[in-house]
Amino acid sequence: MHKLTLGLFIILFLGLSCSTPGKDTQEITQWAEIYKITLDSYLLQDTALNENINFIAIDFSTLEFANDDDKKEISMWFENKQLTVIDTNFDGLLSEGLFNEEGMYITDGVLLAIINVTERSNEIIIEGMKYRGALGANWFETRWLRNNSVWEFSETVMTMIS
Repeated sequence: MHKLTLGLFIILFLGLSCSTPGKDTQEITQWAEIYKITLDSYLLQDTALNENINFIAIDFSTLEFANDDDKKEISMWFENKQLTVIDTNFDGLLSEGLFNEEGMYITDGVLLAIINVTERSNEIIIEGMKYRGALGANWFETRWLRNNSVWEFSETVMTMIS
């Protein structure tokens, strides 16, 4: 009985140690971090748009490289910063009554979205936006550089303001 238990333990141990996560798993984890920092960098620019907000709306459908677990992690990360997160887009804000059509602005929040992601061998360029309606909107370009197989945040530049 003792040899059988030891044998099963060894097989289980070898099986677990041989099953390493695939490339996709590592990229998914990296993409969650990339999106968190990128979206947060949008909040840090033109902070006047952040005044009196009770929520941030993130259009999670624009995070093409993120899976459901990544999206939950991103949401929890912002909620840990005391920001309520709503998974919606502009149309969702309208239908939920969170967009003041008379004044043409998001009443108590700001919308963040990714517009385009370009991945090259050693660089990721993410174009995105922060939108509050008539109160203002910004478009950004964020660059990530690969350093020893790890993506590192380089900068976020505001490319347009309205």
